[in-house]
Amino acid sequence: MIHLATTLALAVLPVAQQDPPPPPATELLQRYRRLDRDQRNTVVRNMERRLLRVRDRVLRRPANYERGIRSYPVISRSDFYKAAKYAPVATPRQLVTRGSTRHRKATAGMEPFLFLSDLNACVTYDWRQRKAAKIRESLDDDQRFANYVNGYPPGSDHAIAAILAELDDDPAQHQLAFYFEHLYTDRYGAAYEGVSMFDAWNSGAVVEMPDTDAIAFARDILNTRSFKSPIPGDRRRTRLYRKVKEAFQAHREYRSLRLAAAASFLVARPVIDPTYEPLIRRCRWLWIQCGYDPGAFKKRLQDAGDRATLLAEVDRAIESSREVVDGERDALQARADFLRSLAAKELETLGQ
Repeated sequence: MIHLATTLALAVLPVAQQDPPPPPATELLQRYRRLDRDQRNTVVRNMERRLLRVRDRVLRRPANYERGIRSYPVISRSDFYKAAKYAPVATPRQLVTRGSTRHRKATAGMEPFLFLSDLNACVTYDWRQRKAAKIRESLDDDQRFANYVNGYPPGSDHAIAAILAELDDDPAQHQLAFYFEHLYTDRYGAAYEGVSMFDAWNSGAVVEMPDTDAIAFARDILNTRSFKSPIPGDRRRTRLYRKVKEAFQAHREYRSLRLAAAASFLVARPVIDPTYEPLIRRCRWLWIQCGYDPGAFKKRLQDAGDRATLLAEVDRAIESSREVVDGERDALQARADFLRSLAAKELETLGQ
């Protein structure tokens, strides 16, 4: 049944998109940039008019999640924990602006979690607010064209954010997300603009744990007020630090699985941290089993119990379903190829 559905979906795409293979995205972007502004506008508008006429369930899947940009809240701004509240004797905190020499030296390697970095988005998932949120009002022609040649149909950012909002359903992980989305701060009270504790911990760099942040974890996550600043360098502090580390590892596993699920919903070969690429195939199998229904996918995660058990079960099932899983990947790739072929045709019309 899955094979038949995939075949029928492919049938509504123009045959011309299959042969010859479309140019790569990098080449199409170079050709596009040689056009003037009006010509670029013409290319994008013509592509979008053609896309409206294509009746393909996979290509139009993201549009099911798209809604007016004004209906989204603005993405929240990360803040740092206040020393006055958690550790009054600690050094008051000062924001170090991004781009300064001090910022660059202290945060080298602390890059944001790599996830669909080739997608230009108006909407993203806000782990602090636990909802889809807007980061800009609209995309310009250049950003939309780049999305199309990178394999993202219209509405892809809305779909990704909506799926993450559906799958992020664990109250304990909500607390951890809120904690680790606070700004990274060093022991001298310097809080680094734009660098979350999640990014700092995920970088693998040596991360400082000031009393303010350690006590905030103890109070807000562990629900204990037994720590006060200065925290003595004893076994209790060592255990507290270990619990923060374990909490981060658990939250990263939780978050990465859901990010991989959202990516595999739309993209054949998504740009994500290579560490998590093995999750894409597994999530694709789960989407097939769940009929690409985020609610059913969420229930599947809930019923599985723990992550390791779920992935082991999926790995066993994939062994007998390789052809089906690969077929779904190829169907998504066919849509990406179609978008690039469409772009190439419009560029050729204008002599590029």
